[in-house]
Amino acid sequence: MMKKASLLIFLLLIVLLCGSTFVTYALSPNPDADPDKAKEHAEEFWASELGKADNTNLFAKYWWAFAIGGGVIVLGGACLIVLKKRKSIVVQATTAAPVNNQHPVLIGNLHHIGARESQQDSFCISDISNAELCARKGILGVVADGMGGMADGAETSSIVTRTLLQYFNEAAPSGHPELDLLVMVNAANNNINHFMSGRDKGGSTVVAVIIHDSKLYWVAVGDSRICLVRNGAIIQLNREHVYSAELDEKAAAGEISWETAAGDSRRDALTSYLGMKTLEKIDRGFNPVQLLEGDRILLMSDGVFGVLTDTEILSAMPFSPQESAMILQEMTLTKQNPNQDNLTAILFEYRGAGVS
Repeated sequence: MMKKASLLIFLLLIVLLCGSTFVTYALSPNPDADPDKAKEHAEEFWASELGKADNTNLFAKYWWAFAIGGGVIVLGGACLIVLKKRKSIVVQATTAAPVNNQHPVLIGNLHHIGARESQQDSFCISDISNAELCARKGILGVVADGMGGMADGAETSSIVTRTLLQYFNEAAPSGHPELDLLVMVNAANNNINHFMSGRDKGGSTVVAVIIHDSKLYWVAVGDSRICLVRNGAIIQLNREHVYSAELDEKAAAGEISWETAAGDSRRDALTSYLGMKTLEKIDRGFNPVQLLEGDRILLMSDGVFGVLTDTEILSAMPFSPQESAMILQEMTLTKQNPNQDNLTAILFEYRGAGVS
């Protein structure tokens, strides 16, 4: 913050100096091209003008020079303000989800590359402006995290979002969104397997939700998260498919020691992900979650929840969904983790069935 303030002050001083110099040169009679001589001309001119007994017409005589000089200063100040705000404006313009304040569900999102060389997260949200689609099928939200340690992570995560969104838009509704999500996930797995044929091992996580008729349906594969925020508490709905869960279960059963479980170098390895020949595990809600007014649903890649605590995430919730998303992004990036992963999240806020 101090660096930004110092830079702005420095630039403002330059603008003021340039503006005042322009006025001086403009008012000086026939200034010489030589800087030293021009300075002498300016000093002699001002001494002459200000030393006159009647200098009340000085402004009237040289109003045009004062106007131009003042314009330079004002324009410079305006440029500084624009430059200061430009970054936040661009971020919001490129990441903000469509906003419809009359819709029963408000949406925000964040999507940032972090400290990585490429963006391997993908996300999608169905068209909430399509009233007919929302009435028949609801709203779809998907976050996919391409596996950074594998090849083609960006493409595999993109395959996931494209597959799920296409199915949601084009397939006839079955009347059972929880089953539709299962079909979508298996279709995405097949598409990734087809894409990866002949390539090195690759894959993606996925968390997806459908909000329809005041109910939340969800599915998850991998280590991304779906969380429900209600009454000031955050509740993780899905179980992450990571080896640490299996190790901890073995330790709890007495099969291995807690020290062995905690020290295993494979704790963070995924035990299920899209891109496996056959999906080992799919986590889903067998029964939909009945949403209450004010509920929020968060879909997050580990670049968000792996850096922020639940307390930090909750501290961003009192604002609009898009403002909350930008706060989460800023809090994550402020930690300045040199290995910061890609970060992506979608926030849904349910406003009640009575909103239309």
